[in-house]
Amino acid sequence: MIINKLPMLKQLLLLSLIILSAKINAQTDLAKNSDPFTNPVILKHYSANELQAIQSTDSTKFNSIVYYYTQSFIIEKVDCPTCENINISKFDISKYEYLRKKSERYVRHAEKYGFIITLLSVDELTYKLPIHLQ
Repeated sequence: MIINKLPMLKQLLLLSLIILSAKINAQTDLAKNSDPFTNPVILKHYSANELQAIQSTDSTKFNSIVYYYTQSFIIEKVDCPTCENINISKFDISKYEYLRKKSERYVRHAEKYGFIITLLSVDELTYKLPIHLQ
């Protein structure tokens, strides 16, 4: 294997670049779906008409919804050739919301699917939904 022939520092740099690339790709997949009117996860919870109504009457609530489903968490892909292949762009944070903590991040390793999810703490959230204000 090529990596075994490189000096240790170069191996660490190469590994860091691979991990960084996986993180960027995972977040890029999510960013592609940041348009709430085409995002399949948001549309699973709200119709396009509901979103338009919220956008026109309550911009803070609208921004909170978009932020929650697209940016209130971090997904890192893990190199795993035997993992089940899932479409990260369809990741629904609401299934994991019960794990979110008030003042510290929650990290969950989903080795079976080849990713690590980090839920931002409630204190870190730029926009909060009513469930975060309790």
